[in-house]
Formats: sequence, structure tokens, C-alpha cells
Amino acid sequence: MGWKKKQQALRAQWHARFGPQVQQLQQRWGALQKRERLLLTSLAGLVVLTVFWLGIWQPLHEGVARAEQRLESQQSYQRWFERQARLIYQGKASQQSHQQGRQGPLTSNELSAFLNTTTTALKLEITRIQPQNDAQVLVFNEASFDALLQLLEQLASRGVVIENLDVAETTTPGVVRVRRLQVKAGS
Repeated sequence: MGWKKKQQALRAQWHARFGPQVQQLQQRWGALQKRERLLLTSLAGLVVLTVFWLGIWQPLHEGVARAEQRLESQQSYQRWFERQARLIYQGKASQQSHQQGRQGPLTSNELSAFLNTTTTALKLEITRIQPQNDAQVLVFNEASFDALLQLLEQLASRGVVIENLDVAETTTPGVVRVRRLQVKAGS
């Protein structure tokens, strides 16, 4: 059977099945007034437009917005990982310089001056510093978490023993409250 014969057979089946309904619709359409036809045509256009908006455009738009949000989140994670990698690299560089003997361990007399210069360089504001036996107790109301990690790394690289650390979170992301940081010069 050729393509034309199949097509004719399908048309014949379609006309046999749906022909009477189509004729009824055409008769009803012809019986409507011009104003009613215009109203139904406008309504059909509105329905098509609504289906297009709700079924195609809106889901696509929301999908793009979600994809942009995921991209922004992933970029944020990437920046955080890059900062952490820099901190780790800086820690290794500091550790290597310590191993090469460029900076020796701090003595008890040098600890206070080292704390002041290091916290100033890291823009950490000491709220209270209190000597306690051979140790120093520091309190920071607000401190950048990254700067605090750098301070701890620098203290450890100079042989300072961190005896106690009490940190609490704040409402600001990336900022912590250091209630107690007790350090002592290594022996």
C-alpha cells in the first residue's frame, strides 16, 4: 500500500468517526451571532495564551532562576574553598619558614608584644588582655573567624601553646565572639 492510499484511508476513518461532530460544531458556529463568535475567538486566544504562560513560559523562567541561584551558591562555595586553600598554603609557608629557623619560638617576655602586633596586623580588636601566671588571657567581643584562624596559626608557628579557647557564634556570618583565649609561650 502506498503512502497516498494510507493517507486516504486515515482521512476516511477520521471523517467516519468525527464527521458528524464536526458538522454539528460548524452548524452551531454558523448559528452564533458575529459578536458571540468574536467573544469565543477572544476567549480561545486567552486560553491558549494562559496555557502557554503557565505551561511553558513560567516553568522555564523558574528553572532559569533556580539555575542562577545554584550557580551563585556554587560560586560562593568556590570562593570559600579558595580562601581556605590560601590559608592552608600560608600555613605551610609559615611552617616551612619556622622549620628553616627564620623565626624561633617566643619567650614569655616576647609574647605580649607579639600578640599586640599580630592582632593589630590581623585587624583584631582585643577587648581585654590579662596576665595569668605564665599565660596571657585574651578576650575579643567580635572577631573575624578567618582572622582568628590566622592568629591561632601564627601563634602555633611561633611555638605558643594554646591552653584554652572558648568561642561563641554571633548573629553576623563570619564573625565570632572569643570569650577566652589563653596562650602561653612554649618552653
